[in-house]
Amino acid sequence: MKAYVLAAGYATRMYPLTRDRPKTLLEVGGKPILSHVVDRLEDIEGLTEVVIVTNDRFLGQLEAWLESQTPRVPFTVLSDGTTSDDTKLGALGDLRLALGRVPAGDEDVIVLASDHLLDLDLGEVQRAFEARGRTTVVVRRVDHGPGPSRYNDVVLNDDGRIVRFREKPADPEGDLAAIALYVFPPDVVRRLDEYLLKGNPDAPGHFIAWLVHREPCYAHMMHAAWYDIGDLESLEEARERFG
Repeated sequence: MKAYVLAAGYATRMYPLTRDRPKTLLEVGGKPILSHVVDRLEDIEGLTEVVIVTNDRFLGQLEAWLESQTPRVPFTVLSDGTTSDDTKLGALGDLRLALGRVPAGDEDVIVLASDHLLDLDLGEVQRAFEARGRTTVVVRRVDHGPGPSRYNDVVLNDDGRIVRFREKPADPEGDLAAIALYVFPPDVVRRLDEYLLKGNPDAPGHFIAWLVHREPCYAHMMHAAWYDIGDLESLEEARERFG
């Protein structure tokens, strides 16, 4: 299995803190957020490589971070060639670029965001994926609240298969939402090009919403703590939890 870590965003909501420093290298609990992510990847048996996608503005800082690590598998840091939020490729555009430069071949692929902190054992996610051999999406229970949701909305059948996936719908149906953590078999990875011919290249959830009508996709329920570092408030919450 290969891991692809998406770290090319510019975190404009956290300026000026992230104007000259990537969000993923902000410290939480005495080490960069990205180091926490890498620690979780160590849970995966048979992991062969970790590919991190950043941008030209922060490439040097990510390369310096990598030099300070002693990973047990090869790491590759790539730039998507962009220098500003206005020119970014989007998460799916970055994933496509990474898969083109460092192909997964016939290996399974785990894709995750570089700014998410979680207590979840990724070996558990790996085993859930291997039990079915099909796309696995990690979900959690949320309170969508009244009106349009801040989250995506995931609907399952009795077998745990995703039958509907919508990004931030006006009328959410249940209490499940996916986090940015997905495991794909090789044949599904190759469908990304098909999707991107007309699909939105930004949030990976758009690809899942398209995919669930074409391939079996299953949910894996997460009960662990999880922090999406999207603004200064969530950063402080994470620092309190992991400090």
